[in-house]
Amino acid sequence: MSLSKQRFSHERWAETVEAIDLEIVQLCVMSQVRLLEPGVIDRVLANDLTVCNGHASAFEKLRGLLVLHYEAQTHLVEELGRADAAEVRLAVFRHLSHRVGDQLGDVALLEGREPAASA
Repeated sequence: MSLSKQRFSHERWAETVEAIDLEIVQLCVMSQVRLLEPGVIDRVLANDLTVCNGHASAFEKLRGLLVLHYEAQTHLVEELGRADAAEVRLAVFRHLSHRVGDQLGDVALLEGREPAASA
C-alpha cells in the first residue's frame, strides 16, 4: 500500500498554522511585544529579553512558538509546495489580522503596502 506524501489537507494546515500564530499573537498582546516592527522577530529569536516588557515567562513561550512557527512553515512548503503554502499563509494572515489589527505593529509591509508615515 502506498501512502500519499501529503499528510494534511490545506484546511488542516491552515488550522495548524493558525493555532500556532494565534497563540503567538496572544502572547505578544499580553506582553506588549510589537512583533511586526522591524527587527523584533530577530531579537526574540536571539533571546533578547529586553523586548518582553518584564514578562519573562511569556517571552520564553513566545520564543518557542516562533521557532515552532518557522518549523511548521518549512513542513508546509515541503508538503504543499511554495504556491499552495503561500495561499495557506495568506489566508491565516488575513483571518488573524482582522482580529488583531495593528497591535503587533504595522502590517503594511506584510501585505505588500508602504508602511504608514510616522506621526
